[in-house]
Amino acid sequence: MENFYTDTYGRVWGNKAIGDTSVVTTSNNEITISSGVHDYTFNVPAGTYSSMYVTGTSELVDAIKTVIQTNSYPIEAHLGGNHKDVKFNSLVFNLTDGTAIDSISGSFFEEFFK
Repeated sequence: MENFYTDTYGRVWGNKAIGDTSVVTTSNNEITISSGVHDYTFNVPAGTYSSMYVTGTSELVDAIKTVIQTNSYPIEAHLGGNHKDVKFNSLVFNLTDGTAIDSISGSFFEEFFK
């Protein structure tokens, strides 16, 4: 994906910092991850989620993982630690079916990833 860091494992790293608290509503919860072959669309449940840089834990990532598992999508979600000018958390996605992420879109992408 252009303008996003993709590591050697095919993981696409978000450009936005995931703060200590993330609020997901029905207006910012839709995400589509595409491989060029398949589109995987889902909604992150509305709620207020905590993430902690120090411990590397995120209720937001846990909620995303639950939705992905419920839909049996070949997607992994991670909380990544970035070290640009300051340290911050970001969302990281990759596909587990041997394909690469071609694009990510949706209101969740705009709010929490782009």
